[in-house]
Amino acid sequence: MITQATKEEVEFILSHAVSSTYDATQMEISEEKAVAMLQGVLDKGGFYLIAKEEDGTITGWILLGKNTDYFTDQTYGFIYEIYVLPEHRGKGLSKLLINEGNAYWKSQGYDEVRLNVFASNFAKEIYKKMGFEEINFIMKAKL
Repeated sequence: MITQATKEEVEFILSHAVSSTYDATQMEISEEKAVAMLQGVLDKGGFYLIAKEEDGTITGWILLGKNTDYFTDQTYGFIYEIYVLPEHRGKGLSKLLINEGNAYWKSQGYDEVRLNVFASNFAKEIYKKMGFEEINFIMKAKL
């Protein structure tokens, strides 16, 4: 079952901010920083959809919000976070959450959804299989 997260469920999600951020980036950051990043999206109208079992146990979530292309000024749907709790992985929940997010954006009249994925993120291949294409790369050099 997928529903929009309640305030209490958002608190549960934010209690996992360090884990979800690490899984996505392979970087260790403080809880304060991880929560602040997610709270910033929520403060700008973003919201969570959550996957739950019949007994109400949260199994995963997706954070949706709007974004605007810097070059074209096009507004599009954006997936800021996707996370499935480790004990619930391998059941297709990421795909289910992405499909729900895409359906939401389509129902709102958008024809494009984007997400950012770090090169080290194991989910990158899932996103490609679901139709996401690479549109830019951020590179770095050690000095």
